[in-house]
Amino acid sequence: MSGHRTVATLVLALSLALGLPVQADGVHVRGNQCGYNSNYDVRVTPAGIDFSRSGTQPGKVFMHDGTLRIDGRPVTVSAEDAARLRRYEAGMRNLLPEMAGIAHEAVGIAFDALTTVAATLGGSQHRRDALVRELNQSRVQALRGTDASIDAAHWSQQDFADAIEQPVDKASNQLASALTRSVMWSLFTGRADELEARADSIDASMEKEMQARSGQLEARAKAICPRLAELDELQQQFRFRLADGQPLQLLTDNRDRKGRDSQSGADDDAVATR
Repeated sequence: MSGHRTVATLVLALSLALGLPVQADGVHVRGNQCGYNSNYDVRVTPAGIDFSRSGTQPGKVFMHDGTLRIDGRPVTVSAEDAARLRRYEAGMRNLLPEMAGIAHEAVGIAFDALTTVAATLGGSQHRRDALVRELNQSRVQALRGTDASIDAAHWSQQDFADAIEQPVDKASNQLASALTRSVMWSLFTGRADELEARADSIDASMEKEMQARSGQLEARAKAICPRLAELDELQQQFRFRLADGQPLQLLTDNRDRKGRDSQSGADDDAVATR
């Protein structure tokens, strides 16, 4: 095998290890694609919904069945605002399970891609099996980290993106290192043609599958945007005010007048395929 073909095989193997999984990992469950975000952590219980943050007032907001407490103090609200609070609470309760499901699917897409590459290009059968086992363990850890940041009853804005991206990035880099050794081992043992054939066999097919799944997930996440807009509209309609006279803002609208995200654009966050 020529040196040019050896390099081409290595590049293809590494692109499969780092490129497609990164595309799958490019699924972020944030509000920014819709133009909204929040710096509150949210916890849902049968007794109500807690919104909490540090360093900024109000630090704690609690709502349940039309009642409201801010930093531990009851807030008197009108009948109209009580109805809005009930709708807000119901909307948040319905939103979190869907966001948690999107997060799990994002992790699944990424690790399915990595596992396919490892099982095909990871060297000997023994080595490929070992890589798949390691990736399965990493998948479990990634899902645990995701669950710690978001589930049907909890959302941690600050930790959420890292819970998805860090374990996938780590696994991608480890697999890329393993594939480098595999390519070199194949070269020195005269099996580079076999490795190149296996790489060619999964390149187009896996890319097509990952793009399809990522596209479906992106559409699923974009469907959250109108629900965020409804929550934002409700909070704009609140007539009660904080102690300093300001309205309560649990969601922040980052859109410009044309409805685009003024921070990062419509394709950079929430669910986007990089």
